[in-house]
Amino acid sequence: MNRFAIKLAVLSVLLCAIFTPAQSHAQEWARKMLTEFAHDFGEVQKGQMPEYRFEIKNIYQENINIAQVFSSCGCTQVSVSKRQLKSWETAEVICRFNSKPFNGFKQATVTVRFGQPMVGEVQLTVKGTIVSAIRVQPESIDFGQVSRGKTPIYQTTITGPPNTAFRIVDIKSTFPHVGVALKQPVRVNNQIQYTMQTRLKDSAPDGFSQGDLFIVVDENGRRRQVPLKFTAKMGSAIKLSPSVIIMNNMTAGKSVSKLVVIRADEPFKITDVKCRSKAFRVSAKKSGLRKTHIVDVTYVGEEGKTGRHECELSFYTSLAPETAGKVKAIVEFGSAPESEDEKAEPIVLSTR
Repeated sequence: MNRFAIKLAVLSVLLCAIFTPAQSHAQEWARKMLTEFAHDFGEVQKGQMPEYRFEIKNIYQENINIAQVFSSCGCTQVSVSKRQLKSWETAEVICRFNSKPFNGFKQATVTVRFGQPMVGEVQLTVKGTIVSAIRVQPESIDFGQVSRGKTPIYQTTITGPPNTAFRIVDIKSTFPHVGVALKQPVRVNNQIQYTMQTRLKDSAPDGFSQGDLFIVVDENGRRRQVPLKFTAKMGSAIKLSPSVIIMNNMTAGKSVSKLVVIRADEPFKITDVKCRSKAFRVSAKKSGLRKTHIVDVTYVGEEGKTGRHECELSFYTSLAPETAGKVKAIVEFGSAPESEDEKAEPIVLSTR
């Protein structure tokens, strides 16, 4: 080995000894400002663009400058919410997984580069599997208010991706009181389409229920689950009439009464009526369990009230703990009558 080669080798060793510890220290300094360094988006339907945010917190006395953020792959778009951080301030590295032009598994390395108070960088990893889009219409099931013994059937269409061997192999539920039936699939514009009928069973408990159906599909030999949310409120349907009562030309001390009729498919009791105003008085014509209740709503004009005022009356029954229905009360105060003195013409003093 000649002298030049020996000198070059020695210089390389010295440079490594000088700069490597400093670079290592800078990397560790930067990493201490984050608590997580990877995120898995899981399965992402083609066309969607889910977002995840990594938090950076300045734990140092010096100001921090985020000089640059960039991604190694076009499947991930990155930005930063704030570039200058004072002590204890935070910023977010925003990663958006772009599924539109890609298919299958994708992974990106996101580099966050710092320029102050010293140079350093942190690398983050995001990944996900882009799957073909399955169209579910409507996107959720809302049975609404369901009367016991009159459970409705809800219809949903599930359409597979174009030009694929698509089939539904199973449907799972987190709620045992839902029944599901599938009709034979049809082909529409090179796509396989299923019609699914979902029924809330009469065994469903009273009150509000929610859950998920998981549609297990097979695309060209690959299986995955498509979630579908549903909601329902089981119990006798309560109908209130009218939904709005209007009390005109109110004056202080005057009482006005209106009737509200409450009906259901099964006997019930009125357990409570709530209103923000204490000026309302509510009384039922007859008590006990009945399918129809006629309620007197009385308002007594309050001192000092003028103009138009609105208040909601919330009715509660023995059929469910939730509000059975609401009636809006609109009260309009008329102007106070003029006194005899106010009606009289003013006196004109003679100047003669």
